[in-house]
Amino acid sequence: MAMEIRTTPAILETKTTPPIHSIEQPKAEWNGSIMLPKVEVEITLPKVSIDQNAAFNESGLKDNTTLLQDLVSYAFQKMTEGTGRRASQGDQLTKIHQGGNAIAEQAPQNAYDQFIHEFGMVTMPKSGAQIEVLEGHVNITVNEGQVSGQFRAQKPIINYQQGRVERSMKQYSSISIRYLGENVDLQV
Repeated sequence: MAMEIRTTPAILETKTTPPIHSIEQPKAEWNGSIMLPKVEVEITLPKVSIDQNAAFNESGLKDNTTLLQDLVSYAFQKMTEGTGRRASQGDQLTKIHQGGNAIAEQAPQNAYDQFIHEFGMVTMPKSGAQIEVLEGHVNITVNEGQVSGQFRAQKPIINYQQGRVERSMKQYSSISIRYLGENVDLQV
């Protein structure tokens, strides 16, 4: 005995429309004023005073005023020595009638002796620089700021559109049974 069974499944059709949702938040309103803080800073910079004149003078690096004073003093000393030497030699020459050879005695001194010098060299100054420090100051004044006013919050604007779901039967289920053959056995 042959039987043919055919089934057709049920098919549901679903159409959906998604929901639409939007939220907008307006800015809060503020009415007021702001006074900004102020910071005032007064600065007195530190000062360092370095006087190296004494060290430079000892090393031979003199400023114009000191060099000029030393040269004037040296010139005055040499002029006084030269005037004294000439006066002494003149006195000797005026006494030439008393005997002696004054010109021969004065010649070595006038030719050589007055040009002999001793030189001293200093490589490091004996005294250091004079350093004076004037401290600096910082004065800070802070004027506080102020904020005054009123805030008013805004309500949010909400738009919502519901979504939908629609269902329908695209195909219904079914079962069909068919006997294929000629003999039917009725015994169960």
